[in-house]
Amino acid sequence: MKQLIKFVVFIIIMLLLLGIGLQHYISQPMELEKIKCHKGRLLTQVEGEGAVYTKVKGFTCDFEKGMIIIEEQS
Repeated sequence: MKQLIKFVVFIIIMLLLLGIGLQHYISQPMELEKIKCHKGRLLTQVEGEGAVYTKVKGFTCDFEKGMIIIEEQS
């Protein structure tokens, strides 16, 4: 009986540590991109907090091999 209680306490402590670690990881702020390419449109982040983007007129973009290729529309 004593070994069973030790095992149960050990499992509870491990679950608590896992929960604390997971909560810490989830609560970290995400790094937002300043410039994005979405469906051929060039988007830039609006100043301030949050993920608010606006379309940049006169430019198109393409995303290839981890790079954003920006082209000016004529």
